[in-house]
Amino acid sequence: MSINLAYDRHYMQICLSLATRGWGTTLTNPLVGAVIVKDNRIVGQGLHWKLGEAHAEIIALIDAGTRARGATLYVNLEPCCCVGRTPPCVSAIVQAGIKRVVIGMIDPNPRVCGKGVEQLRTHGIEVSTGVLDQNVFDLNRAYSAFIARTTPYSIMKIAVSANGKISGFKHRYITGTPSLRYVHSLRSQVSAVLIGKNTVLCDDPQLTDRLVGRHDPARIILDPDLEIPIQARVLEPGVRRMIFTRSKNEEKIKILQDTGTEIIFFEGDLYPLSQLLPALRTMEIGSLLIEGGGMVFNEFYQEKVYDEIYLFMANQQTKEGLSLTEPLLNSIVSQDTRPQMVGEDRLYHVYRDH
Repeated sequence: MSINLAYDRHYMQICLSLATRGWGTTLTNPLVGAVIVKDNRIVGQGLHWKLGEAHAEIIALIDAGTRARGATLYVNLEPCCCVGRTPPCVSAIVQAGIKRVVIGMIDPNPRVCGKGVEQLRTHGIEVSTGVLDQNVFDLNRAYSAFIARTTPYSIMKIAVSANGKISGFKHRYITGTPSLRYVHSLRSQVSAVLIGKNTVLCDDPQLTDRLVGRHDPARIILDPDLEIPIQARVLEPGVRRMIFTRSKNEEKIKILQDTGTEIIFFEGDLYPLSQLLPALRTMEIGSLLIEGGGMVFNEFYQEKVYDEIYLFMANQQTKEGLSLTEPLLNSIVSQDTRPQMVGEDRLYHVYRDH
């Protein structure tokens, strides 16, 4: 490996580390970090913190000030060249006098997709692309999916006993604290968490990232007959709450709406995922963590509308309770033959073959 490539990878890794600090808050926007380097020293850095706020490149340029002239800009995603919620970054890069730009991945957004690189080169700026591109893609899978299709990026999180039970535990949780912290970290990375009404009625979850403290996602509940209590912890204010229902209980609906809970109506016995997921995307939900229960897991699996599965398997068994369907359990375990240990639990992580 050449020295220059080693430097490029080193600084790109710093960009990726910065970018992760925007998990959850960039929503439908990508995770982007930027570093400005001059004489092999970082003189400016930034990240995209929140949807609608300044992009990483702009923050890094402001941080660098006049030191940006003649420097190299590292950024994990191609700089934008169009007017959106913010002005184009390419113009600011040119005006700052940046000499070279190193990019991790070309932006899949058709409004940008190579045009940013072209404009930079037109202004005499040297551009290198594809540095740690697989790492960059992995970080922004949800963003790429949001650009390419009409549904959110969907992740299933399942916790089971050693014999495949998803309920009937003696204690509130079957898995240990390290696994709980891992789950809270996953929550902090997504736009919203989705559960069925039985999970609310049985567990009364909060669906926060309180063990991480980075970002509480929106909460989505599938409740056809509006059975969950108004006092359910999942309906506590502070984040966006949405209930999908067919209920015509006007009194309860009004109470919920007065608290800021969004009520989305559907017809029929079950809300079809073919309608649910596109509806969520139009509501600016770019990524989704599905946390139960069994019927919801099975529907996402059968319809093949999930992107990833995280299965946490405890080392203890339980006699009572519902079991995860065997096809789903066997599919996960057979795909990940070398599960990661999280505390005393086994974590099986698989991607759906698209």
